[in-house]
Amino acid sequence: MKKSLILIFCLSVLLSCSNQNKQKKEEKSAELVVLTVDELLAQGKDLVGKEVTVKGTVTHVCKESGARCFVMGSTEDISIRIEAGKIGSFSQEQLGSDIQVSGILQEVKLEEEDLVEMEKAAAAGESANIGHALGHDGPKLHDVDGGKHDSVNQEKKLEEMNRQLAESTEGYVPVYYLEGLKLVEKK
Repeated sequence: MKKSLILIFCLSVLLSCSNQNKQKKEEKSAELVVLTVDELLAQGKDLVGKEVTVKGTVTHVCKESGARCFVMGSTEDISIRIEAGKIGSFSQEQLGSDIQVSGILQEVKLEEEDLVEMEKAAAAGESANIGHALGHDGPKLHDVDGGKHDSVNQEKKLEEMNRQLAESTEGYVPVYYLEGLKLVEKK
């Protein structure tokens, strides 16, 4: 009887360990989902503070230090800023390349006062870009994938942000960016 109980106990321990390992593998594979920029921005609210992996085309790399880049979604008006963080830096050679980056999704909350300040700066002909909310500051065209794409239009972007603020139940417009951990792939 004792031997049967010990055998049953040992088998149940082995099965539970096997199930835990299987669950951990399934959770890890679920975490490795690679999102497009569009998907990441659509799910942003639920992913803030979590590690995510995003892929897209590099439309801008900070020229002075490579401390950040912007990755384009389905259009250049849809992009996300990626701070190099633990990656170190991005290079100008990555401009126009498809990259895949893992990092922690962060959120900047722009409130009405921020948008008013941004509109005043834009009207004065200055950069209205608090926290890179409008993308990069470069006014010139960028050569991406063999084509020319206009940089972000501040006035158009501010109009869109004001519309989002008016529709917001939270009282702010979220702007997401990625604090880079690892450059997973470069093509």
